[in-house]
Amino acid sequence: MTVPPPPDSIATSLGGFSRAALRVGWLVLVTFLLAAFAAGIPLRFTSLINGINPGNQVIYLDLDPALEAAALGLLGPQEMEALGSLGLSPQFYAAYVIAFELALALACTVVGAFIFWRRPDDWLTLWFSLVLVLLATTGLSLEVPTLASVWRGGVWVSIASGLLGMISNVHILFLSPDGRFVPRWTLPFSAGFTGGMLAMAAYVTFVYPAWGFQRIFGIVLLAFFAWFGLLGLGVLSQVYRYRRISGPVQRQQTKWQGIGLAAAALGIGVNAYFLFAATQQSGFQRLLTYLLRPPLVNLLLILLPISLGFSILRYRLWDIDLIIRRTLIYSSLTAALALVYFGSVVLLQGLVDAFLSLSTPVVTVLSTLAVAALFTPLRNRIQNFIDRRFYRRKYDAERTLAAFNAKLRDEVELERLSEAMLSVVDETLQPTQLSLWLREIDR
Repeated sequence: MTVPPPPDSIATSLGGFSRAALRVGWLVLVTFLLAAFAAGIPLRFTSLINGINPGNQVIYLDLDPALEAAALGLLGPQEMEALGSLGLSPQFYAAYVIAFELALALACTVVGAFIFWRRPDDWLTLWFSLVLVLLATTGLSLEVPTLASVWRGGVWVSIASGLLGMISNVHILFLSPDGRFVPRWTLPFSAGFTGGMLAMAAYVTFVYPAWGFQRIFGIVLLAFFAWFGLLGLGVLSQVYRYRRISGPVQRQQTKWQGIGLAAAALGIGVNAYFLFAATQQSGFQRLLTYLLRPPLVNLLLILLPISLGFSILRYRLWDIDLIIRRTLIYSSLTAALALVYFGSVVLLQGLVDAFLSLSTPVVTVLSTLAVAALFTPLRNRIQNFIDRRFYRRKYDAERTLAAFNAKLRDEVELERLSEAMLSVVDETLQPTQLSLWLREIDR
């Protein structure tokens, strides 16, 4: 089943030989990536069980052992001891980590396959689905890189997939949601970045086996700087498109994509923080970092395929406004209540130590009661502030309707009531033309 191109965007559909070639290429590439991912699962499981030992280092990275162990999530002797003190086994730890990696892979693959099934003739949506499969198999999951321990080609597959993913990220920001480069000057930037990345991929393919990772680290770092720069340019192009070009439906699509990309960026940032923290820790602290990283990072990344699915298939597009509004309200409320709670604990503990002889549990109970009492009024204040700042028209409409309802109870003259009704409709709906017809009732 196919879905026709949306009426407010240019056609991104293909026909004939181009359509068949695109489908075959997509199926071949996705099948290869999924096969490589599946082959790496048992190797990854075994690597996590064995932990850090001389025979379990993925030496193709040529990195500092502590950084490499943190990147792969491998447990050292101290972490193994801390794991045992919790009554957990290395097998449990390996299954725990892989379960979240499989959850991300499953979400991305299912959404990508569904997009392919619904819109197989649209090259832009197929590109979106390919990006999701790349995220599932070679994003932050380490099943494919682990293949390098038994198959040297795993290195090349990881590098090539990473470069393809970087190119796709940039192009999607420049082309989404209608397949055009907007503004037009983004086209040479995109073409230059693509050519440079492909040239680097070819160079690394021939040079890497002899040089190793550390010798080409400068080239990889340069590629990441270029990628971040193009991503920033892509975000600016999306803002320009949203404000100047997009219609109502495309704006909702952009909001859905923005939510997913923001969640993915946050997930990557959290992963980088945990990676850095793990290199500075040992024992129970490092184990705790390893246990927190999989759920936090992978669950944030899962929001990307979900949001892209809603955006591309145009399902419940207008729900995003409610999601954004509630996210702003409750994230701000959570931060404010956390600040109040910890601040009150510190303040009350200081007062207790200075003047009273209360125990710490009493201070905790008082702080909890204070947070509970502040929940509703603080939520209302935050909600009113966000509505005034970001949803001004909706906020003004609600106030106008509330005032009109109050006036209905007191007004009895038909002429004034008609004027008030016209004013309310004009302020809330802002039509281009407005008139009121009153039907005369025969007595």
